[in-house]
Amino acid sequence: MRKIKTYLDVFVLSGFISSFFYGLLNPLYVCVILARLDPSVVAVGSFMSSGFPVLIGIVLGNRRLFQRMYAVLPWIMVVELVAGCAAAFVAAFDLTVYYLASMAIIGVFSTSVVFLLQKIKEKRFRSSRASFDRRYAMADALGSGAGAGVSIVAVSVLRHPLQIAVVGALQTAIVYGLFLLMYRRVPCPRKRRADEEPHPWQETRSVEAALFAA
Repeated sequence: MRKIKTYLDVFVLSGFISSFFYGLLNPLYVCVILARLDPSVVAVGSFMSSGFPVLIGIVLGNRRLFQRMYAVLPWIMVVELVAGCAAAFVAAFDLTVYYLASMAIIGVFSTSVVFLLQKIKEKRFRSSRASFDRRYAMADALGSGAGAGVSIVAVSVLRHPLQIAVVGALQTAIVYGLFLLMYRRVPCPRKRRADEEPHPWQETRSVEAALFAA
């Protein structure tokens, strides 16, 4: 039972679901959306999706800013979900605007969430990171393959860009719901090193306790 519970870890499950949607939507996205765009627009979007992560990584290199952003991680997820739903609505009218907006959302918000979630991995899998990476890679490959298999049938159903955009927004809602569950349940170590920040929702010691400890 413990082994089954290990494989059904929320982090691993979120990886499977995210990869399933990627495997499902990627062929549809290429055929229905990218095929209708000008190559120069696709190039700009690709540059945005790869350039923003570099900038976000540099910004989050500031330890104090990273801690503050981690404290509001749920709100970052909510803002991305709202922005993703708005972009999905735009897909019904202008594919170019939808595509560029999606690349900006992925580059800024999705990247921020992924970087900030590394803090949870650091806390939960400090002593078993290799085992976790193996399980996560397995779930990622399994989800991607399953999604690609379903897309063979879905290609005859999902033919409109708005439908694909809505399914993409659904993916964000489901995966971020699991991420929020992990965020709330992340354990705090009993003894922290001086260079480790506490979880933002952890209760702080009172002034009297701090003085007594001193």
